[in-house]
Amino acid sequence: MPLTPTPTPPVSGRLMRRHVLMLALAVEILCVGAYNADRYRRPGITVDMPVTRGHVIV
Repeated sequence: MPLTPTPTPPVSGRLMRRHVLMLALAVEILCVGAYNADRYRRPGITVDMPVTRGHVIV
């Protein structure tokens, strides 16, 4: 009695493309977020210019 292989569903190219696009979007969000996080400045009024760059005295 020979064993018959179980049929496997065909791999959809559309599903693979969707995963690649989601991965690319996630990487882009991480890169843009990391870039913008470095440029973030807290709101405040500068009263005295401190020695350390990026610090604000409120």
